[in-house]
Amino acid sequence: MDVLNYTLFTLWDYPLSVLELIAVLTGFAAVFLALKASSVNFLFGLVNSIAYFLLYFQYRLYSVMLLQIVYFSFSIYGFYHWRNPKAEDTDKNKEQKIKRLTGKQQIKYLVIIFLSGLVWGWCVIHFQASFPQYFDPPAYPWLDAILTIASLVAQYLLSRKILDNWRLWIMVDGISTLLYACMGMIFTSVLFGVFTMIAIRAIYEWKKIYEKYE
Repeated sequence: MDVLNYTLFTLWDYPLSVLELIAVLTGFAAVFLALKASSVNFLFGLVNSIAYFLLYFQYRLYSVMLLQIVYFSFSIYGFYHWRNPKAEDTDKNKEQKIKRLTGKQQIKYLVIIFLSGLVWGWCVIHFQASFPQYFDPPAYPWLDAILTIASLVAQYLLSRKILDNWRLWIMVDGISTLLYACMGMIFTSVLFGVFTMIAIRAIYEWKKIYEKYE
């Protein structure tokens, strides 16, 4: 752990650790490859989940820390699902075709995100209160919880190769950019700003691919 926390260099008074650099680079690679609809994105996602689990623990963002465990699982599932589609859902690259949600499905997922976020935020606050000797008070617990659930749903939709995942990522990444800047995680904040722009681009790229099916 000492090696991972080693400061590589300081930029504008911000110390960049080996751990955060690994998280930033693997995160960028995973999102860029997802934009290209390449299943290899999930392999980078596995490493990214481990790196951010450790990083978020240090910054007391417990909801998104625990989320990395789910991301790790979804990366394994997504890699398998994209590489092993049903015959009728196979694209020209022999991978899973892109799909879209109906209007009713979109509303359903938004309701799930809001209600589950409230429940998760309450759980995180009371969990910390029960074990104050082990955990410091959570930072931005309600916002952290909503972002956690929204990220979870977005990652699930990505693992299913559903185009609408990018709309959720635009919201999550845009808000996260501001949150991490407030937390002092400058390089991670910049990364999520880039993620936001990639997600906007990804909608356009995935739509082009989707329209070719019709």
